[in-house]
Amino acid sequence: MNSETSDAAPVTPDKGHTEHEWKLNVQNVVIKVEKPEIVVREALKLAGFDPNAGWIIVLKVHGEPKKEVDLSTIIDLRHPGVEKLRLTPKHINNGDANPRSRREFALLPVDEAHLSRLGIRWDTIARGGRRWLILRSYQLPTGYTTGRVDIAIDVPASYPGAQLDMFYCHPHLRLTSGGVIPQTEAAERIEDISFQRWSRHRPWDAARDNLSTHLALIDESLQREVER
Repeated sequence: MNSETSDAAPVTPDKGHTEHEWKLNVQNVVIKVEKPEIVVREALKLAGFDPNAGWIIVLKVHGEPKKEVDLSTIIDLRHPGVEKLRLTPKHINNGDANPRSRREFALLPVDEAHLSRLGIRWDTIARGGRRWLILRSYQLPTGYTTGRVDIAIDVPASYPGAQLDMFYCHPHLRLTSGGVIPQTEAAERIEDISFQRWSRHRPWDAARDNLSTHLALIDESLQREVER
């Protein structure tokens, strides 16, 4: 995890100490360790989570696609950009029948596999000549007035040759700090529901980029606003 001084360098906690301190965010719980490498199982224990509870564990590294890891994975905190571990229960049952997923167009197999690994419920909707991927109940970082949001992604018919660009949120997101989120003033109606447009862009490489790299952009954009 990034230190108090930079993303890559350790921090010396007190003058006179020779040991460095390293940080890792585990599902919004920041743990501090004295060694630059830590096993995922130990990280969960230090953060107060039961490693055996059955988690989908995803490692987030700045500028890279999210990567699913297991309890035996060793995280090198010296690696630039290591940010956090995200935990999602493998099995969620709130007593209600799961709504039927809508599949009005097919995703690329690599994209379906990625969403399956992350445990995200999703729909595809084709309306008015546009194709929408809707990520349901997407987990938000702390700092917004809601904890989860539906995220819509416009998927061009020629994707991945044409890029995935921007994303859209329902409900419209607000910061608990009361701050203004730039470039989110516009809205898009999808099946008569208003989605807040987040105008966020980056270069696109059709040979390398896909849904996983676009989700990395989304996660980084959502996190950046609560860290301002």
